[in-house]
This record gives sequence, C-alpha cells and structure tokens, in this order.
Amino acid sequence: MLVILEAVSGPIAGRRIEVRAGTILRVGRTAKADYALGEDSYLSGQHFAIENDGSEARARDLGSSNGTFVNGERVVSENVLCEGDSLTAGGSTFNIHIEANAPAKESPSRASTLPTDSFPSTSRINRAELGLPDDSWPGFTRGQSVLLTSLYRDGGTVFAVLDPLRDGRIPAFLDASGERFIALDDGFRVVVYVVELPPHARLLDVLIKDGWSRGWGFYCTSAAGLEDLCAHFKNFITLYTPGGTPLTFRFWDPRVLRASIPAFLPREAADFFGSLTRMIVESEKTEMAVEYSLGPRGAKQESLVLV
Repeated sequence: MLVILEAVSGPIAGRRIEVRAGTILRVGRTAKADYALGEDSYLSGQHFAIENDGSEARARDLGSSNGTFVNGERVVSENVLCEGDSLTAGGSTFNIHIEANAPAKESPSRASTLPTDSFPSTSRINRAELGLPDDSWPGFTRGQSVLLTSLYRDGGTVFAVLDPLRDGRIPAFLDASGERFIALDDGFRVVVYVVELPPHARLLDVLIKDGWSRGWGFYCTSAAGLEDLCAHFKNFITLYTPGGTPLTFRFWDPRVLRASIPAFLPREAADFFGSLTRMIVESEKTEMAVEYSLGPRGAKQESLVLV
C-alpha cells in the first residue's frame, strides 16, 4: 500500500510526499523531521507523522503548536486516513491518496527538503540589496507580488481584517506570528481579528498564499494605529434599521464589501472609511482584486489584475 500526500495549498503546493508500507514518516519544519518543509514557517519542528502499516494509514500529531487537522477536525491522538481525506498542518493542506495495490518498497532512511535556515523569510529579504525590482517579492508568484506591491506601494501601514469562521486555523496563525493584533468582539455575536502587517511580517506568507480567494477577510491601509482602527471598526459591527432592529454588518466578508461600498452615499462612504486610505478586497475571480478608496463624490473602485 502506498500513501501519497499531495500538497494542494500553502507554500509547497504541487509537491507529492510518498509514505510506503511499513514506514512512519515524521513531517515538520526542521531537519529533525524525516521530511523537512522549511518553506512552511507555521509548521512545528516535528509537526505530524504518517504511519503506513501496509493495511491502514494513520495521521498523528506530534505535539505541534498549531495542531494537525483531518477534514477540518483537529487530530487529538491519531486519525485513520482514507482516500480523498484532507490533512492540514501549519500553512499547508494535503489531499490524501491511497494506492492499495502498490508494491512494498524499502524507503530511504531519511528524506528531506532543504533545512529551515536555507529558506529566509520572504518578507525579510531586502529586494534592493538583491538588485530585484520593487514589484518582485521572492518566494511569491507574479500575481501575489502584484498584490503585495499594491498593498505597500504608498508606504502606509497595512492591516488585515480576518474572520476565524472562514478557517479555524486563523487564531493559531496570529498567535504564532508575533504580529500585533486585536480581536473585535461585540460581546456575544462575532469575533473578528485586526492584525497589523509590516512588510517583513512572516504572516504574509500564509495570508497571501493560503488565504487569498478563500474569503478570509480584506486588507486596508490607514494612517491610524491598530487600537484606533479597531475602535473605528467596532462602530460598524452592529447597525440599526429605522425601526431600531439591530443587524450585524459583516463588513469583513469580501462579498459584503463588494456589494455595500458601491451603494454607499458619499456621507456613508466617508463615515465608513474614516482614517482608511484604501481597501483591497478579493474579487470573484482569483486573478483579480478590487481596490476601494475615497473620493470627493464617495467611494472609488479600481480593478487590479493579479497576473
């Protein structure tokens, strides 16, 4: 029996990892693992193990910081794997393929990618020192580089507004990132996170590579600090109808923003933008983004082509 982990999202998307019968493969971020994925900074040193006893495959978490998930459920002790299962660890998601009739083969004593130190954090690379153009972000695709350049082109502070209901790993990513963030909490209905993203933030790797086009939230720039921006956003979590009925305004949902901002009257747009200079929201098409800014006649909209 052969177990194949096919990376479908995250920094190693497209890679296949094989676990042959009679072997246990430990996967993690450092060379201590049997298979080291130094590209994924959200993996623990030894994050999870795949055991293939020839008749059954099992996934086991190795005490990782961010957890291991099979089909969205956290692995507590171990989970039996089946064809088509989804396994998520760190910033990577794998589809599980099981070839029941694959012949047994002695696996090499160790398999690894380059150790962690061979993969400097993408955002910590000084592009000018490397002679790279300003719109080049090493480790990111051209489309992702266009998005990042658009976010940071004006030199303002960049923030992300993230919805943990879209992906249960978001709180763990924020805790592990070391970046400053605040939870917007209206007390009983919603919790949304606002995180400050300096251009060297390693959190950008998972947000751009794994979260973009999956409705995690939106990005914005502002002259205000994190605390002031959160205080501003709290004013819009709950809105009221003319009859006084409270409604939750899910402005962090890209679909809601795309529908609401063009419909704002100039005064409504000015109130909602406040200190915001720009908002960048994913489009219905993965290769597109929508940028909103405030003009004298209300909100302005511009399409960004991410190719």
